[in-house]
Amino acid sequence: MLASDDTKRGRWGQARRLEFIDSRLCWLGRINRKEITEFFKISVPQASLDLSEYQALAPGNMVYDRTEKSYLASSEFRPVLTDGSSGRYLAELYALSTSMISPDISFLGWVPDADVVRHPTRMVSPGALRTVLHAIHDRGVLSIHYQTMTRPDPTVRVISPRALAYDGYRWHVRAYCYLRKDFRDFVFARILNLATAVAPMSEPPPDDEWERELSVIIGPNPALDDNRKRILALDYGMTNDRLVVKTRQALAYYLLRRLGLDTPVDKPPEEQQIVLINRDELVPFLKQLRSASEHSQARFSTS
Repeated sequence: MLASDDTKRGRWGQARRLEFIDSRLCWLGRINRKEITEFFKISVPQASLDLSEYQALAPGNMVYDRTEKSYLASSEFRPVLTDGSSGRYLAELYALSTSMISPDISFLGWVPDADVVRHPTRMVSPGALRTVLHAIHDRGVLSIHYQTMTRPDPTVRVISPRALAYDGYRWHVRAYCYLRKDFRDFVFARILNLATAVAPMSEPPPDDEWERELSVIIGPNPALDDNRKRILALDYGMTNDRLVVKTRQALAYYLLRRLGLDTPVDKPPEEQQIVLINRDELVPFLKQLRSASEHSQARFSTS
């Protein structure tokens, strides 16, 4: 029999209840005993002990308001048990908005009216995912029928999965392909069937492109005026009109394509608001990436 959300919450210990208090004070600015007792299905005395424990842990973080019969976050409040960043809050709000998690297990409590732009979901078969996870864990080998967009018929591949990667739209299996003798990204939805296979005699080499970290440096389009450059710098959290994004070499091109920076700028600056500052430094590591000089030569030859 599956446990209900109430049962699962009832098994959470005091550490989780203290985190709950910290979270509610951080994002709602208040907490009372009733919220704790109802969420965790515990007694009022236990909730009082939890609040006392939190006060001892973070003195000065909250003050009791007799009128509201609640503890309010003080002007000196600083989260001590939760991630108080906006990124963490918005990630949970996203999960709530897309029903990835239930409101019954979220510590946020009240949330503003919110929604997200929906886009088609690339399907991942649970059975295929389990098989791939086992292969990664056991360093096993799989035989797959893989359908590419460049061939009309699927090809049989023997692969050794090493990791999972998400490009912002779909999940891939990062695996060594014994047919191509190289590491490749295999889209889950294009794996038509898969089965365990006998491992070839040779062990796959290290996946250098997965292990190597690159720095992608972006900045405002220099053709923009100073006011719009300043807004972009604030929007992206840039310092001195630069933002350094660390990424694996194997994922760098996906990042650039998502940002619209996989080809040199040709659009009006109002459309191409950010630019790739270190393009020429990245070209040797990314086969798909063209340098700015190559792009200029190609444009000149076709104009």
